Amino acid sequence: MTNQTKKRFQWSPKIIFTIAFFGFLFGLYFIFTREPAPTPGLMSVSKIAREKDDLIGKFVTIRSKYIEKLGPTSFAVRKRKFFIKSKPVIIINASGKVFDLPSEKDTEVQVTGTIRQLDIPKLEKEFNLRLQDKVYEDYKNGTAIVAQHIALAPEVNDIADNPKKYYNRRLALTGEIENIKNPKMFTLDEDDLLGEQDLLVLNPTPAMAVNNGQTVAVTGVVRPFRLAELEKDYKLTWNSGLKKEMELKYKEKPVLIADTVYPSRISTLD
Repeated sequence: MTNQTKKRFQWSPKIIFTIAFFGFLFGLYFIFTREPAPTPGLMSVSKIAREKDDLIGKFVTIRSKYIEKLGPTSFAVRKRKFFIKSKPVIIINASGKVFDLPSEKDTEVQVTGTIRQLDIPKLEKEFNLRLQDKVYEDYKNGTAIVAQHIALAPEVNDIADNPKKYYNRRLALTGEIENIKNPKMFTLDEDDLLGEQDLLVLNPTPAMAVNNGQTVAVTGVVRPFRLAELEKDYKLTWNSGLKKEMELKYKEKPVLIADTVYPSRISTLD
């Protein structure tokens, strides 16, 4: 190669900077737009918005931080990609329980329900709801999830780390069942990390049998473990040995009082 050719292909600092800058922008785009790695069960908001016609009637669970309140019993949830909002999926709360969005923006909300077309008169009649048509004018014929369960969705370990933050709040948790004491009591384990504290679950009215190692979703309210209060509120009939064991291990630690336990449909976070 001649000297003249070498000069022609010499990389100037300006060219190097330009290539590096566009590489940086591409890296940011990849980070903010890539889909999370799937784990069995949860459906992403973007998939629901994209494939709504094929998903009508499906029973799904989603989790998201990007939720806005529309009306007393409805919310809009979006998938955000690199500062761009996707088409919203409308959440209709048909659980019969009031739900308020968390003040903490980094707390996820879990919704489990059936995907439907947003046909207000039809949904009102079918689910005995009273919805305000004006609220949904911008979303007519869009996609909705009629929610049977809706709750805050922290990680199990978050509750052990800061239980007071979650006391007396309705939560939706997912984990693996361990240490079944009786049909109404077990622990919930998020992962197999050493040193992590499992969460005690008290299920006063079990509707399904559970097994060790089974992954379940549990909804309910967290409170501190105080044996005298629990005995009074839930008419516990533990023997003296079990009482002593539970007091020693869980006194003043968080316990989840479950109102529903069902097989988990959780997977990718959105």
